[in-house]
Amino acid sequence: MTELIRAIQESDLESLLRIEQAAHSHPWPLNQFSKRLDCSRHLHAVLLIENKICGYYLASEVAGEAELLNISVDPSLQGKGLGAKLLKHLISRLKADTSEVFLEVRASNLPAIKLYEKLGFHQLGCRPNYYPCTKQGREDALLYALSLLETT
Repeated sequence: MTELIRAIQESDLESLLRIEQAAHSHPWPLNQFSKRLDCSRHLHAVLLIENKICGYYLASEVAGEAELLNISVDPSLQGKGLGAKLLKHLISRLKADTSEVFLEVRASNLPAIKLYEKLGFHQLGCRPNYYPCTKQGREDALLYALSLLETT
């Protein structure tokens, strides 16, 4: 099985949008992807398996901190470790002076929370009623961080 992780290209956007819409109840619109491709503070990548886009991430890196803005894996391929591959790739690309990686996750997204905690992220707090829900009401966002500083 041939796997490749590379930077997102304009020609990938249709595939990313298709995964985004399948994976999220409130997907990003196309312009949220395209406006981040040419900015030097943004990191982004797609995971291809057998030349098919199966997942992606977008992150920002500023002033010694990084934030995971979006990560998605095709729902038909979730649970196979692809999200972990993407996160590990992101972490490997961060500048040496980046000390922490932050992210937000829906409180109901237990598979993602399990992945983040397995990779060493810890919960910092909660933003109540942050995300819109498919039905009525709103859902909490859990704030997570991963410290990249070596502890001695």
